Amino acid sequence: MAGTVMVKAVFVVGFVVAVISVWAAGRVEGAVTCNQVVTAMTPCAGYLIGNAATPAPACCPSIRQLDSQVKATPDRQSVCNCLKTQAKSYGVKLAKAVNLPGLCKVTDLNVPVNPNVDCSKVH
Repeated sequence: MAGTVMVKAVFVVGFVVAVISVWAAGRVEGAVTCNQVVTAMTPCAGYLIGNAATPAPACCPSIRQLDSQVKATPDRQSVCNCLKTQAKSYGVKLAKAVNLPGLCKVTDLNVPVNPNVDCSKVH
């Protein structure tokens, strides 16, 4: 009986270590996903792709929340790659996109929004 309990305990510890290892490895690649970026930008759509002269009230809080998740170069590169592909897909007005970080007073999301940018050089 004690042997069975020990085997279960070792299995549980091994499983927890494996889960933590997979989670930590994913963090190295860039914790911010493109889905998170698109979700954060959705309240800004009227400004970025429409005719609104200023961002909607929900836009900047959403962008600041995303900004708080950007911690390192891999995160900025992930955001850059997402913005690069999504801006083209959605028809984002680049001049407005360039102004958004300043309007929302964010710092880490200050990545180029340009279809020709090399995101691997974003630091």
